[in-house]
Amino acid sequence: MPTRDAARAVRRLREAGVLLRFVSNTSKESRSSLIGKMESMQLDVRQDELFTSLSAVRDLVVKRSLRPLYLLSSSARSDFPASSPPFNSVVVGLAPTAFEYNKINEAFRLLAGEEGEGTKGEVPLIVTHKARVIGDKDGKLSMGPGPFITALEEAAGCQAEIVGKPSEAFFQLALDSLASHELRNDEIGMIGDDANQDVGSAVAALDFRRFLVQTGKYRPGDEDKLEHKPEWVGRDFAAAVDAMLAEAA
Repeated sequence: MPTRDAARAVRRLREAGVLLRFVSNTSKESRSSLIGKMESMQLDVRQDELFTSLSAVRDLVVKRSLRPLYLLSSSARSDFPASSPPFNSVVVGLAPTAFEYNKINEAFRLLAGEEGEGTKGEVPLIVTHKARVIGDKDGKLSMGPGPFITALEEAAGCQAEIVGKPSEAFFQLALDSLASHELRNDEIGMIGDDANQDVGSAVAALDFRRFLVQTGKYRPGDEDKLEHKPEWVGRDFAAAVDAMLAEAA
């Protein structure tokens, strides 16, 4: 569900001439499904403004000509090229139905060199993100893919390649699309509800202005756990837009 006045807040930003980019770690739904969902919420989000960890992983798979074992939802899987054994990599997103023992063990065996073409330590584990928790439809927190990825790393003695937030490479995709506007990083604001992935140390290092909203994944005191606290903490996206536009006035 969209937060209070979210659609109107996006319109206000456009009317003010603010350039928009939407960076999402959503890895359960295909790009077209996500766009459709946002359109149904009357959110004015355009194809070339949306950057998802899922599409970034897909591009990486294609670029490297990988044949992954996919631990993805059926919707997310539709964005990826077909793959069949022998697998030479593992790709993980948020995939509740795939996080069961037999599938996780199949991934472990590939990573550990027990099966497939690679030897232990050579098979890449590529993940959309490593969030421990996600904000669920009922407003409560649920487990994210992070704990399952950590289990694979621990068991196989490997390290995941994180493609989505908060990796600098992922944010760079959005920055590259703004290159012609010659903006300084400190002229860019990042709004999000995840204290670590949206406004944490990795984002602070990029010198973005950071706005933490108290919706979705946010829980009271999240900002106090950060080494570099965000410049603004407030009610929701609409309130963050109010603050941005007031500052620019």
